[in-house]
Amino acid sequence: MVADSFDYRHGKPADAASCARIIREWSADTPWMTKVDDLEPMTAYWRERFGRDCVWVAEKDAHIVGFCVREEDNIGALYVARDARRLGVGKKLLDLAKENREWITVWAYELNTRARKFYRREGLVEVSRETEHFEDGVSLVDIEHRWIRPFSR
Repeated sequence: MVADSFDYRHGKPADAASCARIIREWSADTPWMTKVDDLEPMTAYWRERFGRDCVWVAEKDAHIVGFCVREEDNIGALYVARDARRLGVGKKLLDLAKENREWITVWAYELNTRARKFYRREGLVEVSRETEHFEDGVSLVDIEHRWIRPFSR
């Protein structure tokens, strides 16, 4: 299965619950990340964002397997379900987010080595770092990555 075997469309607020479940799955698989138990607040947050920002979802058999949210030139989220990773879904979603943009920015935690490797492979470069402090006392380094459309003649 490859990226072309999935359907891609603009996301809508009704997709928020499925996308929140993908984030919960990712947080459960990520030892250093705060776990997501209560889906209701996260679903409400994404529902509002999906009504405001540019959103793309990837589907297989009417089941959402990935999504990307872009606000202006910033990627606010790019997640792919466990079973759809390494099949080109993330690349296709990122490519959709790059369309009609001269540049985009995406943040990824330093410990998220898979995401950072993916962004580097897709032409994004590190431009800054910040330390983010969470309520539970955890601090994580967040890295800003930037992609700039290549100049063409």
